[in-house]
Amino acid sequence: MPDIHDSQVKANALIRRGVIFSILWIGGVGSLIALISGVSANKIITSSNGGVKGKGGAWWCIIAGGLGMLLWFPIIIIGIYNQY
Repeated sequence: MPDIHDSQVKANALIRRGVIFSILWIGGVGSLIALISGVSANKIITSSNGGVKGKGGAWWCIIAGGLGMLLWFPIIIIGIYNQY
């Protein structure tokens, strides 16, 4: 089992990256990165049995990234479709 400190550092890095990319849209890719980062951080936090903190930050990434994807990816697909 990984060290709790190492797991906390990794979860913090994933959450930080997810929050940044949830704010920076970057053509929809930021939302996808935020969602993936949030899910990965949430897995680390859940598997630590309370040893790793940051559930709120992980959920921020999941929700913001998911909403960004729900909003922007259909718009992008419609825009691409209308070009052809």
